[in-house]
This record gives sequence, structure tokens and C-alpha cells, in this order.
Amino acid sequence: MASNTSKVILVTGVSVGIGAAIATRLLHAGHTVFGTSRKEGAQPPAADVRMLVMDVRSGASVAQAVAEMLNSAGRIDVLINNAGFGIAASVEDTLPDDMLRQMDTNFLGPLRVCQAVLPAMRAQGGGRIIQVSSLAARIGIPFQGAYSASKSALEGMSEALSLEMKPFGVDVVMIQPGDTKSNFTASREWTESAKASVAYAARARHAIEVMEKAEQAGPPADKVARVVERAVNAAKPKLRYGSASAMELLALFLQGVLPDRMFEGVINSNYALSKRK
Repeated sequence: MASNTSKVILVTGVSVGIGAAIATRLLHAGHTVFGTSRKEGAQPPAADVRMLVMDVRSGASVAQAVAEMLNSAGRIDVLINNAGFGIAASVEDTLPDDMLRQMDTNFLGPLRVCQAVLPAMRAQGGGRIIQVSSLAARIGIPFQGAYSASKSALEGMSEALSLEMKPFGVDVVMIQPGDTKSNFTASREWTESAKASVAYAARARHAIEVMEKAEQAGPPADKVARVVERAVNAAKPKLRYGSASAMELLALFLQGVLPDRMFEGVINSNYALSKRK
């Protein structure tokens, strides 16, 4: 896929945060950008982003939005699966229905959108799918087990999809943001069991406070958008791109060289979990 031509790009979840930054940056780079929101009449992040109503939890909604985009533009060069959210709770306080809700958006949502656009990409002889994943796919985050699980599942599926799509000229890319200042912090949802928990209350609350402080002190969403733009423009994109701080990169390095239990101690120390009961 040529790197110097205008592309037709679909970005899911563009109302706020990282999705809004991605759509805005790619629009200003000269691409035709379609953005999605679950809400009818949602305002675009930039004036010329073409908004579509799409609920990634509904196959019918996804199919209709993709059909509208293809009818309008005639093709799709890049899909950026960005829509998602995070659940906060201990694993014990994450009921199967909670996990299904997390997976429905963060894992099955991208699956539905991929399946909707792949026939068009195969027919036109190429395309690019960019999955907005997370460093939480590589490091299980305490009291965000459902979120880590959803992103790990997304990456496993994407690795397989990358191999399957090579004969059709479709590249698959994963973006792994670290802590980023965005609306993700405010939209994090506690499970009902976690709200009533006695056993985990203090430790869970402290861990999430540490996360939220790091997120709000992190780089703006446009840092992730710049990495996405590199993946869009690359003639031969890498399978994974990171968007991490020096401390997060150090954590990934330590994960690779330390024994597993010793690395667990590093994560435990970061969240000071052993000091709270």
C-alpha cells in the first residue's frame, strides 16, 4: 500500500480521547476519514470527519455502518479498531457477565468490524488493519484483569489474522499504548461486586488510584495518534508499535530478563499492594 497517497480510513470510537486524536491527525494529513460513535448525531472530532453510527457490540450495526462507508467512498484502505473501555475489579469480583461485557466491546467488537471490512479489502487487493491494543496485553494489570484479558485476546487473534491475510495484501498491525492522558480514566467502570467488596476494597482502590495518577500524568492522546500515523504510512509496517514511557519500556525489559515471580514482585511494589489488606 503506497505511503504517499490519500487513503480512505475508518476509525472506530472517535468521539473523545485517542480515537478523536487519531481521526483528527489523519484527516489533517490529507486522508478521507470516517469515524464511528454509538450515538446518533455525535459531533465529529474535526469538521470533515464523516461520522457513522456504529455499536461494535452489534453485528447488524457494524454491517450497516461499513456498507454506508463503502457506498460513499467505494473502498476502504485502513481500518483502525480503537473503540473500547476498561473494567475495574479483582478477578474474583469480575463475574462472567462482566467479563463478557468487556470482551464484547474490546475483543468481539474488533472481530465484527474486521469481518465486515475484509471482503472489500480482499476484493480490492490490499488494505491495512490497525488494532489499538495496550501494554496491558503483555503485563497483567492487577484489578484490571478483564481489560488485560481482552487485549491479550485481541493480540492473539491479530497475530493469526496477520498470517492469514498475507496472500491478500492486507497488513495487520497492533499499537500498544502505555499510560495516556485521555477520557479512558473517567470512563473506567467498577463491577457491582467490586463496589461491595470487603476483601479487596483497599487494595483495589489504591491500585486504581496509582493507575489513574499515571494516566493523567501521561502524554496526550496525540502521541498515540502519531504512532498510528506511522503505521498507516509505513510501506512495510511492523506487526507491533509501542507508545510507552521510559519506565514502561523498563518494565517490559525486566519482564523479559527476570524470573516470573521476581517480576511479579516489581509489579506488586509499583502498586504497593502488599501494604494494604
